[in-house]
Amino acid sequence: MGIQSPNRHQGAKPPRTFGLSIAILASVVLFSVLPMLQVLIVNVVQARFNNVDLAMGADGEAGIPLIGGARIEGVSNAGLTIQIALGIAYLPLAFLAWRGRPRQIRFVIVAMVVGLTILTLLVAILMPWIAPNAVQGIDSSGDLQRQLLITRTLVSIGIALYVVWYMNRAPARAFYRGSYLTARE
Repeated sequence: MGIQSPNRHQGAKPPRTFGLSIAILASVVLFSVLPMLQVLIVNVVQARFNNVDLAMGADGEAGIPLIGGARIEGVSNAGLTIQIALGIAYLPLAFLAWRGRPRQIRFVIVAMVVGLTILTLLVAILMPWIAPNAVQGIDSSGDLQRQLLITRTLVSIGIALYVVWYMNRAPARAFYRGSYLTARE
């Protein structure tokens, strides 16, 4: 075994590290996959409620519905549209970050993750004022909705902190720069 020269990395492109892969994939799951799944679930449940079959009476005619009048409240079409748009807009940015080109994508991803996390925090803070009041009715989903919102907020903050931290580490900077720093730099 010989002594390795200090320039052993000269000319080699730095690889995408495991931590960087985790940062990109976690942000994609949180900011693209989960919002799109949420929209899909809301639409599937609402479609099920809209297509409830009627119970058949004794004479073979349609009778009263087994369940009816169900509607998902608190989820606006505009909110769902915004979720889809942000989720779709994040995917090409994440793809570019995965490739490592252009160099500035590191800053764009960090800004987008911080922005989406701030948006999540705003929704968590404003949700009690947007939620239905006693005149509109109270149901058991309010507590579940609050718990899910708190959990999503905490996970968003954790992932945002990890993405910001890891994107500013030397291995990630080298990956996006496309070269290792030399002793002179």
